Amino acid sequence: MIITAGLFILAVPISVLSGFLGVGPGFLLMPTLILVGFDSKRAAGINAFAVMPPSFSSLIPHLKTAQWDAGLMVPLLIAGAIGSFIGARITSLYVPSAKIKKLFGILIVLVTLYKIYTLLR
Repeated sequence: MIITAGLFILAVPISVLSGFLGVGPGFLLMPTLILVGFDSKRAAGINAFAVMPPSFSSLIPHLKTAQWDAGLMVPLLIAGAIGSFIGARITSLYVPSAKIKKLFGILIVLVTLYKIYTLLR
């Protein structure tokens, strides 16, 4: 219950900051979940589930004007699904959770620095 309350309190600043940076809330939610004590694999699952509703709600206004290119969409979906499966499988079998945390932390820092750089130039 305490963790849930803490996450709820952190949700507002995460949403505001992600809106300010122009990124999805999952960008900041994942490291926050890890910082409050969730295992990185569980945090990734929670993050993926939490990002779905905002992603679909931002898609809805664009459906009327969307132009679908099945020749591009189908191969990208297939390649993305296969790549996701292979990447998840390799990571879960061969990369320890601590290493994933470190790599994700580095990635977050680099992306944050890039986003700040693009906002300031």
